[in-house]
Amino acid sequence: MEPAFYTGAMYVSYGVGIAFAVATYLLTLIFGYDFGPTGILLSIIGVLLITMPYIGAVSKAIWAHFFFKYNPEIAKKS
Repeated sequence: MEPAFYTGAMYVSYGVGIAFAVATYLLTLIFGYDFGPTGILLSIIGVLLITMPYIGAVSKAIWAHFFFKYNPEIAKKS
């Protein structure tokens, strides 16, 4: 892989991280937790820190799927 692959994966990671942050915010609103602005920010930071390895792996996989296509014929040969 070239360095530009990891740059592209970084952009995808940003989008996935934003999705996790918005989901965390919406879940705190849906479940009615009254953390206040600081508590919500800390909960978002906590979720992002816990899911950081997952977000990194998923973002690389998403970015790779833009360039590598699955070919069932090649899969049958192995």
